[in-house]
Amino acid sequence: KPKPVDDAVNDNIRMERLNRAIMELPEIQKRRLILYYFQGLTYEQIAEMEGCRYQSVQESILSAIKKLRKFFK
Repeated sequence: KPKPVDDAVNDNIRMERLNRAIMELPEIQKRRLILYYFQGLTYEQIAEMEGCRYQSVQESILSAIKKLRKFFK
């Protein structure tokens, strides 16, 4: 069953706002957030790829999430 038009429009607006907010993040946070949430990589995989510690990736992603939450308040 297709979504009502206003639900689809609201979904699009939310996605546009999310994309805008992600683009405002610092480059490292943006890259790590995208790798984790949109590419499905783990903290460990990202850390190995970037040659850094797991904790650095975790802190970076958690910081990005805080910034996104603040953006949407």
